[in-house]
Amino acid sequence: MIVEYGTIVELKGRQIASVLCQKQSACKHCPSSGACQVGDDGQSMLVEAFNVIGAEVGDKVKVVTTTKHFLQSSFILYIVPIIGLLIGAIAGQLIAENMAIGIAPALLSALLGVAFLIGTFLCIRVGTSALKREVFMPRIIEIQSEPDTQAKEQLEHGH
Repeated sequence: MIVEYGTIVELKGRQIASVLCQKQSACKHCPSSGACQVGDDGQSMLVEAFNVIGAEVGDKVKVVTTTKHFLQSSFILYIVPIIGLLIGAIAGQLIAENMAIGIAPALLSALLGVAFLIGTFLCIRVGTSALKREVFMPRIIEIQSEPDTQAKEQLEHGH
């Protein structure tokens, strides 16, 4: 289970919320850290989450997603297009070598590789629009209560 904490900054419809979360230490080692919607300060990120508990703008919330859904999404977004690129490149190479079509094998390989790459992105776009967003979206599961100011000061000063 992947857990993040943040503040709701916008409600999109009845059950979707934009949550501003602070980047965790795990983000430093993530290969996708540059692709996240990172805030202007470089320390925050904006996450759309399924708001099952009806939290409001300004609420501090706990956002979770399963590792299974995270890995499935990553596979679909990163690995499937690479597979499409490789299939297109290999097909282009084989077609150009085995048929006299007058195009250099490397050129046809590159063209078909890019075409298959674009095709996989289009298939992902169409295929994921048929899925329910809520299945793969992170979920807001808890509104965090903030300790009062006096309790915070006691914790900070060790009293």
